Amino acid sequence: NLIEVETMVDYDKKAMKQKALELKMLDKKQMEQPENAFVSEYSKEDGYKIMPEEEGTTVNKKKFLKKLGKAILNLQSSISLEEEDCYTKPTYTKESQELKDLVNKMNQYVNTVITYQFGDQEQVLDGETISQWVTHTENFEAQLSNEQVAAYVDQLAEKWNTAGKSKNLKTSYGTEVTVSGGDYGWRIDREKETQALFDLIQNGESVAREPEYDKWANSRSGNDYGDTYVEVNLTSQHLFYYKNGELILDTDFVSGNDAKGWSTPVGAYGLYYKERDKTLRGEDYATPVTYWMPFNGGVGFHDANWRSAFGGNFYKRNGSHGCVNMPFSAAQTLYENIEPGCGILVYNLSGSESAQTKAEEE
Repeated sequence: NLIEVETMVDYDKKAMKQKALELKMLDKKQMEQPENAFVSEYSKEDGYKIMPEEEGTTVNKKKFLKKLGKAILNLQSSISLEEEDCYTKPTYTKESQELKDLVNKMNQYVNTVITYQFGDQEQVLDGETISQWVTHTENFEAQLSNEQVAAYVDQLAEKWNTAGKSKNLKTSYGTEVTVSGGDYGWRIDREKETQALFDLIQNGESVAREPEYDKWANSRSGNDYGDTYVEVNLTSQHLFYYKNGELILDTDFVSGNDAKGWSTPVGAYGLYYKERDKTLRGEDYATPVTYWMPFNGGVGFHDANWRSAFGGNFYKRNGSHGCVNMPFSAAQTLYENIEPGCGILVYNLSGSESAQTKAEEE
């Protein structure tokens, strides 16, 4: 009879382990650690990309010894560490959904293009700048820095705001003056614009837009007051109102009393509103007027039926509490033609005194 005897193989596991641990490939100094896939730096051409993982040569010793023991039992002459999956794997690969979602979100941010429009000029915000505001957490959450967005809006404001900045004015006297003071002009609402810009980038919305403003002016080209404004010369006690470049009104007036320290302030202002039949009140007066047009706190244009004469140098000793007193018909004309927001440019111009004033002061 033929008797079949199953081949039996056994080995000294302790000796095998000791011998295996002497292998060069299990020397920690020789091993290369696996590297996770990661998000690349931003590039103008490609935005963000997933950089692939590096497998490395770090051996999982426990797994290797188990596979080696099995190979010995099976009388194998060799084993493949790759095929037997004995190398330590990176935690994240280029196929990891977390990385794919992260890169998509970050690219959504930097693919946003915001074209800010300032009249016939513009400023473009795109990925080259936005990428400097984008980071991500260890948990692969894309982050857009609100502080950096706010800083950009601050830069916009510094560059494009005109409110509070000096204005050049070619006066009706032929002389150019610089009007300093006041708050007339364009002024970006920094808080609102920061939130609006943050939301646009978060949502990946590319748009052309004007920023949010809390103060407006008439023009973005040339002088911000445009060609519709009131020119108020305190020295000559005379004003001019131009509407769309056309002279609508020129008239004498009486401004704030210099002797009492109530001089009408110079500067560029915007008309607040206009109102009929207003009673102007102060500590020691209550004065009804027909036409009221304020532009600087409690200072404004109005009729003054208690005055029989305007211009000259009345303001030096018998001026108003600070307002610009006008003849009734002039105040009416101004009221009927002016609109809120109109630029008011108040200045002094040496040498432009009226003939009456010059004669009186000689």
